[in-house]
Amino acid sequence: MANANLLDTKTVTVNEILGNGKIYKVPQFQRDYSWDSDQWDDLWNDIEIAEMTNNIHYMGSVVLQSSNGKDFSIIDGQQRFTTISILMLAVINAIQNLVESDIEKDSNVERVEILIRQYIGQKDPASLSYSSKLFLNENNDNFYQTRLLNFKSPINERRLSDSERLLWNAYQFFQNKVSIKFKNKSGGELAKFLNHVIGELMMFIQITVKDELNAYTVFETLNSRGVELTSTDLLKNFLFSLVAKSKTDLKNVKNQWKKIIDAVGLKEFPIFLRYYLVATRKQITKEYLFKEIKSFIKNAEDVFDLLDSLEFYAYNYIALGNSDDQLWNTDKELRININVLKAFRVTQWKPLALVAYEKLSNQDFKKLINAIVSISFRYNVVAKLQTNEMEKVYSKAAINLYKGNTQNLQMVINDLKSIYVNDEDFRNYFMTKQFRTANSTEQKLARYTLYKLESQENNGNSYDFTIDDGTIEHILPENPSEDWLEFFDEESIEKYIYSVGNLTLLEAKKNNREASNKIFSEKERIYHTSKFAITKNITYPEWNQETIKNRQAHLSKLATGIWKVQY
Repeated sequence: MANANLLDTKTVTVNEILGNGKIYKVPQFQRDYSWDSDQWDDLWNDIEIAEMTNNIHYMGSVVLQSSNGKDFSIIDGQQRFTTISILMLAVINAIQNLVESDIEKDSNVERVEILIRQYIGQKDPASLSYSSKLFLNENNDNFYQTRLLNFKSPINERRLSDSERLLWNAYQFFQNKVSIKFKNKSGGELAKFLNHVIGELMMFIQITVKDELNAYTVFETLNSRGVELTSTDLLKNFLFSLVAKSKTDLKNVKNQWKKIIDAVGLKEFPIFLRYYLVATRKQITKEYLFKEIKSFIKNAEDVFDLLDSLEFYAYNYIALGNSDDQLWNTDKELRININVLKAFRVTQWKPLALVAYEKLSNQDFKKLINAIVSISFRYNVVAKLQTNEMEKVYSKAAINLYKGNTQNLQMVINDLKSIYVNDEDFRNYFMTKQFRTANSTEQKLARYTLYKLESQENNGNSYDFTIDDGTIEHILPENPSEDWLEFFDEESIEKYIYSVGNLTLLEAKKNNREASNKIFSEKERIYHTSKFAITKNITYPEWNQETIKNRQAHLSKLATGIWKVQY
């Protein structure tokens, strides 16, 4: 017992899990059965290796919730539980087939009865149906109980749901494996395979908790694969349970939940939920999402309020990560800035933007995004400072706006001042900035930067960096000829080749065919024919280390004016 109030953990065999009259239930609203042939094949191979070596095989951890030690909810591990159960049914069915072929009939009838009682459940004397040890979720349990547990084929396979079809296909998969492996073998050998190989050699780390909140803490502690999916199911189960007394409410909640999940995606949902809470309540890590939800969602009315808010914000959340979203169709500048922020690989601003899109006018929202781009360019792209502080600042600004503590754009921007790199520091960082253009992300950032500098140099005339045919020209070439060694040694080439001062824009034709890796005096004549002011203005007697530093100093001054927020 690791912690009497949190969890009980132990290593158990399949026989120990399914013994002693224990009942296991997949929570009603947890996700459907989803394993397919890849996972079935892996399980079968693991079992055969365990049989061949007679060594224990660990199948990972299962997280169970129980308050009485007899009835367990399967919080994590339902796919493995269900698949093992289906495999057992396939083995028992193979022994039943021997009975129907009059092979050791009396012995095999007894084996079937013992194995069903041990692994599957008790038979009701009135209905002659089984009282199962395992109950699946609301979408799968009827098929499992009425068809698989009674060894009955579906009435119409074409009418099965996707998850029911997977259940049936899993059963057929293991039937085929068992029939091949045990062709002309006895019922005793089948029973030994089930009881010893599957029952004794296949083991789990069983983690039992007393409530769902502790279950979620266990997920984060273990950092197990699929945590995000399971935590989403855990939340769904909790929300659905609060409205389950009313069929109408439950139906409505299911429909609304599906809309939200369809909008943001199942894997993205925990991130979206955290951003929503960060924007409207407090900064919170993913470890405490479920705890936070349970702290303020107490009844059906709370559930509907939460889902209404999540649905409202869901579509804007997706738009903030997609510059092609229809939300930005009417504003080219906004569309470009959303794309730019994605290229920056900065996400901490999103909670504030979620709230700002609702609270601010369109024009002020646009100005805020412009400010966020400037802040992010200074803080993240050029200075490359730690991002830990950023989320705190954006969260505070979002909550202030959401609660009405800030009433206008300037007040919101003032809340971001602590992550705004001041002009002097920014110029100093920019003076040493490089873009490793062989990397696609860095190349995109370099294009963005050079096109913004071009606009400033060209009196505000601008090109769209995402579609214009300009290319990045390395004045000191990436593969310099021997003539360049008069001005740069190998160490200085490595040091300056990707510096911003050594980069400019040039039409593709001029870059590839004319400039290439020519010496600077020849390149300069080509530059003066370019449409780009940033390139035309390159007029130096020679190109060396000092020239690059001087040009970078000039560009740093331009940059300070471009990426600027007024405080």
